[in-house]
Amino acid sequence: MEKCLLCGQHTNNLFNYCHIFGLGNKLLCEKCLILLERVNNGCVKCGKKTKDIICSDCLYWRNYNLTKLFEIVNYSLFYYNDFGKEILRRIKFSGDLKLIYAFKNEIRLFIKKYRFKDITLVPVPIHNERLEERGFNQSLYIAKLFNLPILDVLVKVNNEKQSKKIKAMRMEFNNLFDIKPGVNIENKRVMIVDDIYTTGSTVHQIGRLLYEKKVKEILSFTLFRS
Repeated sequence: MEKCLLCGQHTNNLFNYCHIFGLGNKLLCEKCLILLERVNNGCVKCGKKTKDIICSDCLYWRNYNLTKLFEIVNYSLFYYNDFGKEILRRIKFSGDLKLIYAFKNEIRLFIKKYRFKDITLVPVPIHNERLEERGFNQSLYIAKLFNLPILDVLVKVNNEKQSKKIKAMRMEFNNLFDIKPGVNIENKRVMIVDDIYTTGSTVHQIGRLLYEKKVKEILSFTLFRS
């Protein structure tokens, strides 16, 4: 009898859910699925909760000097509510990587819905110091659930914690990332993969680097949308 990867309860009540979509194993119980608030409507560019078609953050990036020449459409599965915060806390600070695997079926549903073709995934890196402390990069583990090509082309050159900054500071470009030398990604459709989308600063800083490498299209995906 299978158990939910988030809470450990039995997942019998998910039999129809999983097998209707051909997803096989039941990974989440009904209670946890209800607690996970799905992104629905909101900003057409990033999924932020808003009554506007395009939120103020996306309008900022559309007019910002360093990002106005390209646009990024972000897809997130769930809003970053209290339950989502607890999940990311357990993943990032307790090393509970099985919680990432719990989203495998949701990601497969996402792929079926949008039918992406010729997409190459680019996980958001963490700084080497953070990698040594934590032992893993959660964004890479998320990307592996897609069963799509992954390019390890980015490095994080600045170890500043974005979570400690106020919004105005997050919206500024701080040269957090760089692309490894000799990388050729020209004309590729690229999807940046991360755990959470907050202001869009991370994906737009990376998007600027990808744009300069003449990629064909830039998308992004996160588990959660703040």
